[in-house]
Amino acid sequence: MSNSENQIDEAFAKQLLRVLYKLDVPLGQLDVLISQTDDQETKVVLFGIMSEIMDITLNEMMIPIYKCHPSLGRASEPGTWLKES
Repeated sequence: MSNSENQIDEAFAKQLLRVLYKLDVPLGQLDVLISQTDDQETKVVLFGIMSEIMDITLNEMMIPIYKCHPSLGRASEPGTWLKES
């Protein structure tokens, strides 16, 4: 996120984070599926891509949001707001 985006609205930040946390399930499913292939070269490539997705999600999206809004918690321990509808 650029400097101008560091002023992200808290309500929008919560919406983004809710969606980002929902990626855990499909990423877990991808992990299981990729693990099942016997093609080691394909496995390495796909796990590398998945790792990049996870890195971008955490380090370039979630952590900057939490730095901007520390009252929301942190990526590994989101606040109670996440359970609110």
